[in-house]
Amino acid sequence: MARGSREYLVDARIYGQVAVKSFQRHLAYRAANLAGIATNTFFAAIYISIYTALFVGRGEVGGLDLRDTVTYAVITQSLLMVMSAFGNRELSEAIIKGDIVADLSRPIDFYLFWAALDLGRAAYYLIFRGVPTFLSGWLLFRARLPEGVTTWLMFFVAIAVGSVISFAFRFIPNCLAFWTTDSRGINYLVTTLIMFAAGFIVPLNFFPPALRAVVEWLPFRALAHLPVSVYLGKVDGAALGRALAVELGWLVLLVLVGRGLLSRLVRRLSVHGG
Repeated sequence: MARGSREYLVDARIYGQVAVKSFQRHLAYRAANLAGIATNTFFAAIYISIYTALFVGRGEVGGLDLRDTVTYAVITQSLLMVMSAFGNRELSEAIIKGDIVADLSRPIDFYLFWAALDLGRAAYYLIFRGVPTFLSGWLLFRARLPEGVTTWLMFFVAIAVGSVISFAFRFIPNCLAFWTTDSRGINYLVTTLIMFAAGFIVPLNFFPPALRAVVEWLPFRALAHLPVSVYLGKVDGAALGRALAVELGWLVLLVLVGRGLLSRLVRRLSVHGG
């Protein structure tokens, strides 16, 4: 029997409440967040010092001038935790410990449940880590501001797309914890891939042309390079539409792979001690 709109509304409300609870849970870590803001600002200063030396005698590198690159450093540091660039082992640890048995027994969609948890976390870090880090960078390093409301709007759209892609990608290696009792090595590899291919370490603009052409077709671009490029006005109009279409295509593929992997691995689930 087809589900009615009322049932879908109830489901949406449930996952919305899960996201809110995840957001509220992270509010408890105020001291850690303040330390994180200081750390992000510190590393932004280090990157900016390196970029300042790089631009000595140069007006532009890879289509970015010095102020663009300073802004790039500030925004990527602001988005690190929003996009969970260092990975999030909460799901893999729950799998290894057997805690997900409770999640699987709930009458809700396991995938959407964890997606809601992750998006609640991302919203928290956007507001309480990303915004303060950006403001610090704007005040201390004169980061550039967008020229109009439309740019701000598309910037946040790009962040939203990147957040969802980040979860969809990370869900796959986290699920591999079904097959191992120690997922740290997998998570380290994932972190390295995200940091490099998303542009968190070095702007994709500075990559050799052949490497940049490849990396820009991967989903990781949405986590850092694309939002910053939108913010700086380097990607707009039809080019932005094409870029978002590519990322949405990746999102569909990642969700299908993640759900397929979950369906297969749940059948193999064995809980330690049970």
